[in-house]
Amino acid sequence: MQAKLTLLTVSAGLLAAMSSCTSASAHKGIEPQPSVAIFDSFSYEGKDSCYQDSALAGESSFFNPVLPGWYSDPSICTNGNGDYFIVTSTFTYFPGVPIFHSRDLVNWKQVGHVLSRPSQLQNMEKQHVSGGIFAPDITYNPANKT
Repeated sequence: MQAKLTLLTVSAGLLAAMSSCTSASAHKGIEPQPSVAIFDSFSYEGKDSCYQDSALAGESSFFNPVLPGWYSDPSICTNGNGDYFIVTSTFTYFPGVPIFHSRDLVNWKQVGHVLSRPSQLQNMEKQHVSGGIFAPDITYNPANKT
């Protein structure tokens, strides 16, 4: 009973406090201002304070992710001679399926796209992002060294 009475008293107090707030009718003479979207470009350089403030253990240490950005569902292969390749999902975005190369598994360079011509993605126009190309696979073919 005491808890119900306390809850009722607190509720009544909150209701009274909220009723003293300004109502919409008090702002009848004020016209709403149209919203203006402001866009700005930037270039990410990876100089976040966490990288500046956290020293690495040595030359053989590195920060993750080694492939920063939006690169989901990676698949990796090697040619056995020290070259590594990664492909990742791009869903319905064009160009599709970026290819990255590395010799040390830490420093990666984008070398192209698997799907680089619009004719390769003719059926993507009406697809939702989740219906596009995801989880690609890459393998090395020793017969033709590709």
